[in-house]
Amino acid sequence: MISLDPISTKIISAKKVHHDKLFSIVKQRVNALPVSELKTFLADWRISAVLTDPPEFLEEHHNDLLDYLTPYSLVDWIEFLRIKGIRLSNRTYGEQNLFDQYNSLVNDISSIFKYTGGFARKDSVYSAYDLAESLDMQTCTYCNRIYTKTVRNPSKITRPEFDHWFPKETYPILALSFYNLIPSCHVCNSSVKGNTRMNLGDYIHPYVDSDLKYKFSYRINKYNAYKFKIDRVAGSKEDATIKAFKLEEIYATHEDEIEDLVRLRKLYSTSYLIQLKKLLAKTGQAVSMEELYRLAFGTYINEVDFHKRPLSKMKKDILKELNII
Repeated sequence: MISLDPISTKIISAKKVHHDKLFSIVKQRVNALPVSELKTFLADWRISAVLTDPPEFLEEHHNDLLDYLTPYSLVDWIEFLRIKGIRLSNRTYGEQNLFDQYNSLVNDISSIFKYTGGFARKDSVYSAYDLAESLDMQTCTYCNRIYTKTVRNPSKITRPEFDHWFPKETYPILALSFYNLIPSCHVCNSSVKGNTRMNLGDYIHPYVDSDLKYKFSYRINKYNAYKFKIDRVAGSKEDATIKAFKLEEIYATHEDEIEDLVRLRKLYSTSYLIQLKKLLAKTGQAVSMEELYRLAFGTYINEVDFHKRPLSKMKKDILKELNII
């Protein structure tokens, strides 16, 4: 898991562009609505807030919408979500009526804050490719295991997926909210997390939680094989998030990396790296210790750079345990 700094220049700039590009698009769709409670609710200030409010306030917009519109309510919305999980043939007449009523609202909201068929389309005026390029996250925010680079030349080829931290199926009004779009790999976004419903009290949000209390470690089993473990406090937000994204199970497929680091530790001791740094300096090729570590171990040492290489957090933690850094 990698934290995203909401006050960094890069994030602030990306958020401004996201707002400025999407506000006019969303506003145009709202203007096209007939006179209605929904149109009144989506005033200019509300559109701006939905697009850029911090995570702590996003859920309020969803709740406010249901409180404002007649005859909708949060209680019936929860019932609607329950009914969605029931096969059509097994629904009662009353359940189907409630489903149709709320599904119509979902369609209206989704047509305004349009992710699929809108923001996610390559040919959109402002698309997921633009946001991905602005954020410039090189690896998955959740697992730091898979590259998620954005490649758009000569055409839009690949980009990270965007996980809706608050699922857009449950919170359609938040489908385009800046802080609800987390750059991630397909495994974390779809295969692992799926529709897991998270909340800020129990799970890590990359834009909210910065001082993460977990670290990668290892043990040697009775067969002399290296095994990963992730140390954290049981019942903590870190614990819940690690379990939600199956990080221990996924990282178990990279246990050969531990053996490689142990071997490299024998080849490149700290004293050896210091001597190498001095020799390079004498030849006019001054390099920092951070650069030497990256060249020797294929990882970044500074947390702000973890996203640039897969497995950087894991490698740093193991290197610290091996007393290399």
